[in-house]
Amino acid sequence: MFQPELIGHLHPLIVHLPIGILIFAYVMMVLQQFRKIELNAAIDLALLLGTISSVMACIAGWFLAQSGDYETEAIFKHQWTGISTVILGILAYFLKNHRWILATSTIICLTIAGHFGGNLTHGEGYLFTSKNNKTSAPTDTTKIASFDSIDTSQSINHATVKKSFVYRDKIIPILKTKCYNCHSVSKKKGGLRLDSEDFIKKGGKTGLIVSVGNPNKSTLFTHLILPEDDDKHMPPKGKTQLTRNEISAIYSWIKKGASFVEEVETITSEKPLEQTFIQNTPISSEAIADIPVIEKEDSKEMVSNVEAISPAILEKLKQQNIRITYLGNGSNYISANFVNIRTYQPTLLNDLESIHNQIVTIRLSNQPVNDDAIKKITNFKNLTKLNLENTAITDASLEHLKTLPNLEQLNLYGTKITDSGLQVLAKYPSLKVVYLWQTKVSKSGIEQLKKASPKLQIETGEFQFAKLDTNKTIK
Repeated sequence: MFQPELIGHLHPLIVHLPIGILIFAYVMMVLQQFRKIELNAAIDLALLLGTISSVMACIAGWFLAQSGDYETEAIFKHQWTGISTVILGILAYFLKNHRWILATSTIICLTIAGHFGGNLTHGEGYLFTSKNNKTSAPTDTTKIASFDSIDTSQSINHATVKKSFVYRDKIIPILKTKCYNCHSVSKKKGGLRLDSEDFIKKGGKTGLIVSVGNPNKSTLFTHLILPEDDDKHMPPKGKTQLTRNEISAIYSWIKKGASFVEEVETITSEKPLEQTFIQNTPISSEAIADIPVIEKEDSKEMVSNVEAISPAILEKLKQQNIRITYLGNGSNYISANFVNIRTYQPTLLNDLESIHNQIVTIRLSNQPVNDDAIKKITNFKNLTKLNLENTAITDASLEHLKTLPNLEQLNLYGTKITDSGLQVLAKYPSLKVVYLWQTKVSKSGIEQLKKASPKLQIETGEFQFAKLDTNKTIK
């Protein structure tokens, strides 16, 4: 069956052929001129192959342009400079007496077409934007709010006025560096643009992308935390991914209302400003559970600390490539991450049993963990987050885990959990969020779980969007 979209997708591959071949032909012409070497036969062949591949690139490019993902004016410039390259290449092949001027014009036109193509792929003005002028995502030290002290005549407490423009100072830089290449004026994949307030509110071909106050129903956020090999993951695999800090910023912005204006808040000295520190490292599928889908005020706090872990145990775990991370603020609570384990052995969990009181997070993603291994985890009474993504567990594991008193987040993505085991989750005393993407559960099973545990947040990776009301004017 003829698939025009497949031909269009071949354009980025085919377009490099004429670039290389035509430039090679021109280099041989220069070499022949200055070294007096007979290369006419090779030059003829190179011009012929370069012209044929140019025609193929133009055809594939035309099909790609029909997708509607690109801005019309930008496509027009790239398209006609590409067609002009083909015409000049044909003339240079046949009109040998005028080959020098025609070949030179071909290379110039090829360069201009390549520049316009670069604008489509990387954004307008990418070539001449200096490193110092590029807008980068703010780091933890970036000042995003100004604080001015004011006097209060009727209170002994001092107040602080917090002015913040989160959309301008944090969200725009993230979108500009990580999203504009595919979702802006020159290129709008999926009919989506993110370069203005109106377009963000409008959404794309699949519907709205922001559900105000609910990031877990907003694809602007949820597509960021899908596994990188998922077709819906953004940015696509191979592109520069958002850092954990950037994803958290988008999450918080949507959670607080996705405001596009500056906000002012008055805070008394009795209410200290909270600071959240998030590791500024690239995020991957293993980091899904680290996104703060549970708000701080909703989570159960550890009211008392535990004894420190001995250096000997820490060194042993390090030697086994189990990554141990302290929660900070002087706490002895830790997270244990098996992401660096190349050859998993069931005995690795045995080594954690001696510090089961200190462990609050365990990540066993993509490891051959089975139901027998889960039995060992039932002794970790302070465990609040457990990631079993892409493991070999079955419904039997859910029976074991219901004895954990503090478990709040459970990631079951890519497991063989079924409706039978799903109903056990309603018996978990503290569970607040469960991830069920790509499992064996059915919609009816999820509906039963919702009825049994209405406060439980269930993430399935399937989102329904309300149709955009075209009768309303977007302000």
